[in-house]
This record gives sequence, structure tokens and C-alpha cells, in this order.
Amino acid sequence: MKIKKLLTVSVLFMLIISGCVSIDPLLNKFESKETKLVRQYIAEGEALEKEDLFSNALEQYKLALTVDPESEEAVQHKKNVLSKLWQRAQLHYKKGIKLDEQGKYEAARKEYLSALQNWPDHKGAKDKLTPGEVEEEKKDYIIHTLKYGESVSQLAMIYYGDFKKHTIIGKFNVLKDVTKVRVGEKIKIPVIENIPLQKLKQRQKNYFDSQKTVSPVAVPEKPEKKIEPIVEEVKVEVETIQPPVVEETEPKQELIEENMQKEAVQMPEPSFEENKKEISENYEQGIDLFNKKKYPEAITSFMAAAELDPKNESLLDYLFNSHFQQGLALFNSKEYLSAKDHFESALKYDENCEKCPDYIEKCEETYKEKHYNLGIHYFGKEQLSKAIEEWNLVKEIDPDYKEVTPNLKKAEMLYKRLESIKQGKSE
Repeated sequence: MKIKKLLTVSVLFMLIISGCVSIDPLLNKFESKETKLVRQYIAEGEALEKEDLFSNALEQYKLALTVDPESEEAVQHKKNVLSKLWQRAQLHYKKGIKLDEQGKYEAARKEYLSALQNWPDHKGAKDKLTPGEVEEEKKDYIIHTLKYGESVSQLAMIYYGDFKKHTIIGKFNVLKDVTKVRVGEKIKIPVIENIPLQKLKQRQKNYFDSQKTVSPVAVPEKPEKKIEPIVEEVKVEVETIQPPVVEETEPKQELIEENMQKEAVQMPEPSFEENKKEISENYEQGIDLFNKKKYPEAITSFMAAAELDPKNESLLDYLFNSHFQQGLALFNSKEYLSAKDHFESALKYDENCEKCPDYIEKCEETYKEKHYNLGIHYFGKEQLSKAIEEWNLVKEIDPDYKEVTPNLKKAEMLYKRLESIKQGKSE
């Protein structure tokens, strides 16, 4: 019996050496359950890493280490994944900081949350998600109703003496983006450290008093007063020349016009302050029309204001939205080319508009498809003039669209033949 066992082992050993039998299955038989489990966890972790699911992969490596804390492979995998998670967390955190500085708090908040998803103990992200400098116990505040030309940064300067503190106001009011505030919006100005409620109220009073002292904008009357002495000087000149009575009016009128032109050149251009009343009127009228969904009229009012204040972000934002909404309305009314024009205008006011290029393309494609199919419909009914008209509309925009060019040639040729036959019969 012993001899048989020895022979079996010897044969098996020879087979392994010759490569006829793999050693792995044999070793696996002798592996412990713990070792197999560790291998399984590591394999699952590696698969999750390939799918960029690092947090889930980390859990697998932790499970492997609970089974075998000494597993060098699991330890190394854990270190690599932690490094990647930290890098990702930092990337999201830095993006959040930039968005915070721009006053885009909702977008910044998402980045901070993403940072915490990758690294739950990220102190910077945690701090950014908690309101800073506002006294939690009191939460006292005053209300400031926004007027034309005011911004959240300006309010931070008025009440805190530092425009960078716009983040405090923005977060306290749960604003998604401080650049998207509107005239008439009520903004809460919270009490912060070293600036109590009474000081806020005093600063508000001082600000409003300073606004009252600014006189209403009016066109200066000086140019009108200067015209009178010009006329008197002309009269003196005319009397000394003593021309015939009939010709007196001509040199007099010429001199008046010449002097008025000189005077007009000397008149200063109206300043922004002088235009402020007109800008405000057009702006408020535009908002009213926009809210009533009268977008073309709103665009006219906003454009009038933008000509005098071309860098006003709120105006540009309203112009974008007015064009975009009018584009949607026209698209739904099947006025595709007009809709396309408005989407293109909207894109000029906001180059980051993601939907605009899609709508522009959709407008053109829908327009071409509509008129191409109508051409086929009319051609089938032998209404050649209408078919030609429809296909010409398509060809003007895209001569290579489907079979529009050969179809058009065929329709025109048939139409000419029919017309020549009709003329022959009439003769």
C-alpha cells in the first residue's frame, strides 16, 4: 500500500515537472478560506477601480484587510485608492473656491459636496458648507430692496466695507448666483462679527441719505441760453454788411446754422449719470413686458437701455432670456427660421448657452425637412409650381440636402414641358 502511494506521488511530481499538470489548482485545494476571501475582495476592488468607482473599491480593500490585516497587496491597493480619492476631492474643492469667488454659490456647493463624497473628512469643504462669520445665535438682519445699478458686491461694500464679503450675503439669502439678482428683490443683510444690528441700520440710513442728495438727472439748459447771443451777433453782422433786403435772410440763416453747429460740437456728451433715468425707465419697462411674455417688446426696451449701458450684466442676461424665450415661442409656432435668428441672438449674449446650438440646428433641420416633404407631397399630386417653390426654400439654405437639387431640376423640366404643351394647344 505504501509502495502504491509512493508511486502515485512520484508520477504526479513527474507530470508537474513536465508541465502536463498545472500546480495552481493543486495549491488552491490547500488555500485557506481566508486567503480565498482576500483574493476575492481584491479582485472585486480592482474591477471597481477600472470603472472609476474608487470609493466602492476602497470598501473592498478594507474588507480584505479585515480578513487579513497583513495582506501587502490589499494595503498597497488601499494606499493607491486613497491617493486618487484625495486628488479628486482637492480638484472639486478648488473648483468650488473659484465658483464661490464668482458668487455662483449653488454650483460651488455641488463641488464641495463632491469633494466630501470623495473625502468625507475634507475640512475645507466642510467649512465652506457652513455659513461663515454670521452670528448663529442672533441671526439678526436688515432688509435692503435692490435698486437699478446695485449688486450684492456693492451691498457688501456699503454695509461691511469689503466687497469680498458678498459671499456672506449670498449664502445667508440662499442665492444660487449673486450675479442673477433682480431690481426690487429684497436682500437680507445679516449681522456679522464686529458689525452689530445698530451699525447696519446706521449705515443703511447714511446710504439712503446720500442717495437723496443726488439731484435728479436733467439735460443741462446752458446750450439753450447760448443760442440767444449768437442770434444777436448775427444781427450786428448783417446790419454792417447792408445787403439787399431780399437776400438778408440767407446769410443770416447760414450764420445761425454755422454757429449752432459749432456750439453743438462744444456740447459735452451726456454722462452715465445723465442717462441713468432713461436707462432705469427702459429697464423696468422691459422687465414688465418680459413678465407678461411680450418678448419682442421687452427686447426693444432692453436694447434701448443697453445702448446707454452696454456692460450691465443684468441687462445682457435679460436680453439673452428674452431672445431665447421668443425663439421657443416661434419654434412652437413652426416659424423655424425666425426662431433660429432669436436663438443665434441669445447665443451672442451668452456664449456658454448649451441649448442654443442644439436649437439652432434643430430649427434648420426641421425647416428643411418640412419643406422638402411638402415638395414631395405636391410633386406627387402633380402640383409642380408648388413643389418647385417648396424645394427652392430648402435649396436656398442647403443645396446638398437629400435629393433636393435633382428633384428640383426634374420638377422644373416637367413644368417647362407642360407649359410649352399648353402654349402649343392655345396656338
